[in-house]
Amino acid sequence: MRSTGPTASIRSRLVLLLLALWLPAVIGLGLQAHSAYLREEESARDELRQQASALSMAIQAELDRRVSLGRALASSAMLQARDFREFERIARLATQGTGDSVFLVDRTRQYLSTRTPQPAVVPRLAGSLFVEQDIGISFVPRGPVSGAPSMAVLVPEAGRSPPEYNVGIPFTPAQVQEVIAQQAYRDGSTVSVLDAGQRVMGRNRDAGRWLGMHASHAELRALAERKGSGFVRSVTLDGVGSLTFLAPPGRHGWTALVAMPESKLREAAQRLALRASAVSAILLALGLGLATLAARRISRPVRALEHAASELLAQRVPEPLNTGLAEIDRVGSVLHDAGVRARESGHVLQARVAQAVSEARQAEASLFEARKHEAIGRLAGGIAHDFNNLLQTISMGLQVVHRSVPEGRHTRPLEAAIAACGKAADQVRQMLAFGRAQQLRPQPVDLADLLLRTRELTGKALGERIELVADVEPSLPHLLADPTQLELALLNIIFNARDAMPTGGSVTLRARVVRDDIGEATDLPLVRIDVEDSGHGMDAETLARVFEPYFTTKPVGAGSGLGLPQVQAFARQSGGDVRIDSTPGQGTCVTLLLPVADQAAVADAPRAAASATRTARALRILMVEDDVLVASVVPAALEHEGHQVTLCRTADEARALLERQDCAADVLFTDVVMPGSMTGLELVEWCRTHCPQLPALVATGYTARAPGGSWKVLRKPYAIEDLLDALDACVERGQPA
Repeated sequence: MRSTGPTASIRSRLVLLLLALWLPAVIGLGLQAHSAYLREEESARDELRQQASALSMAIQAELDRRVSLGRALASSAMLQARDFREFERIARLATQGTGDSVFLVDRTRQYLSTRTPQPAVVPRLAGSLFVEQDIGISFVPRGPVSGAPSMAVLVPEAGRSPPEYNVGIPFTPAQVQEVIAQQAYRDGSTVSVLDAGQRVMGRNRDAGRWLGMHASHAELRALAERKGSGFVRSVTLDGVGSLTFLAPPGRHGWTALVAMPESKLREAAQRLALRASAVSAILLALGLGLATLAARRISRPVRALEHAASELLAQRVPEPLNTGLAEIDRVGSVLHDAGVRARESGHVLQARVAQAVSEARQAEASLFEARKHEAIGRLAGGIAHDFNNLLQTISMGLQVVHRSVPEGRHTRPLEAAIAACGKAADQVRQMLAFGRAQQLRPQPVDLADLLLRTRELTGKALGERIELVADVEPSLPHLLADPTQLELALLNIIFNARDAMPTGGSVTLRARVVRDDIGEATDLPLVRIDVEDSGHGMDAETLARVFEPYFTTKPVGAGSGLGLPQVQAFARQSGGDVRIDSTPGQGTCVTLLLPVADQAAVADAPRAAASATRTARALRILMVEDDVLVASVVPAALEHEGHQVTLCRTADEARALLERQDCAADVLFTDVVMPGSMTGLELVEWCRTHCPQLPALVATGYTARAPGGSWKVLRKPYAIEDLLDALDACVERGQPA
């Protein structure tokens, strides 16, 4: 049903707006009141906890003082000699001016008490406590001497088992009440001191009435019997429902509790609720009055605004409004501007659509580039697996021949062929590195030592016209990286610097520790390696493409375009980064940032290297290899070294041999990728459970899964010496599968 006039519609909406604003305010006030109540209760809990703990500690101190006095007298020579007169004299001196007294009892009689002027033997009450060992605290409703309720710390005489006498240090309920009175408590709180049997030994309310009675509430007794502490909802001996905190029992089992009546907590809640209700009512009344006044003043400007809107709907430009109401006038001005700018909206929309299309194309190009790199990485991994098997066969065959043929004219060609296999393996590693398929083996590396070991190679590569200067901090810590990949990265950078200086120049290598920002991690300790040359430099277009695989500015045959992509992939996989700064005609500076190695790993590295020694033991090797060429060469090389090899083509075949116990092996040597239902890694996992005594060595040319675990990994192509060392290391350590 439509409204009969604009005034009624505005009023109703203002009332709804008022209620929409008022209800959250009321809810907020209620939540604030509830929060205040919770804070009040938490404050009360903290206060109860502190008060009970302080009282428990004060009671414990009083008991400890009497225990110390009792133990000193129980160990005295006078008691051991049964010189009661001298014992009494010493006891009176020990308690002089303290308000304490001492008595001596056996199981049935009391022999003396320093409270009386003369020693007197009086019978003890039936069932009175007598301590055989440690200490005890007794409570009697009527003392044998005073006739009033009394408590006492009892200590057995030292040096006799069982003891004949107990030394007692009595104290009265009034002294417990004095300790209670020394503490400060919240108004209305009930404070009690309980002994180890949960009996009331002191109370700030009607202490004489409840003295010696057990705690009344079942939950409170259960908590005390478990020697626990905490809060419980209980009813006091006076019948008052309270929030009670029981302090942890002391060394002698005594504890303290402080109870606050629930009514005190409810008073705070009621007070806060009444305050919130009053504020809510006032807010509602003020809001209704303001809504009525505002409705009357808004009606006329709203009608003018309605007319301006109808003008805009008729595709006419409305005139600016001047109603005296700033908000309405601003809306009228907006309507006026909207009519003027409506014609421009088509042009703006067209420009934004063009921009969105451009951004979408850029995103599509970035996605295509990422997929291209991913495809290259997968292709590199697949090629690496097969190519490394071929290299392994060639390399192992050449090594067997080299070790068998005597020194002569064939030696140098064999060594050159073996070296060529090594260079081919390095090319495979480069492909895997920029394709992010290479599994790195980071370890602590001494950069100065690495530079010394590669000095001859870099010197020959740079030639006589290029000077290499190294500036490494003497205290430079070890960095954490794969040493082979680090050496390859540095050589790639240095070779690029050489090619940029055809007429000669200098290459400067600097290394120092910095703190830099890499990705999301900030302020990391890093080793910064700067390789700076004095070559011709690069322009901005070349600099933007230097990390693209196979991009090179060198002539055909002079460069592969894999050098800097390998450097970038290696640095980022190592947890670092690489940066290049170059200016045409002013040279280039390549910066490597690599993480600092952990000092514990640096200390363990020499010990691990020293422990890798070759044994002369002939081994029984269970070899699993599906590649026909590798399987035809490696077993022969191992047998030539005196080892016995059992060859299986698949992991399933090896598992069947082990299950039938048809193979006695000292070590398992397996490839990773092979046909059948199991991979090499799955075979090792199976051996870990079913043949835990069998160590394992894993060989791989490439696998997407990082072969981490409790087995040793050998990368293809490997040398015969490396294979023999790895097999010996597995057997020597007894490394389980």
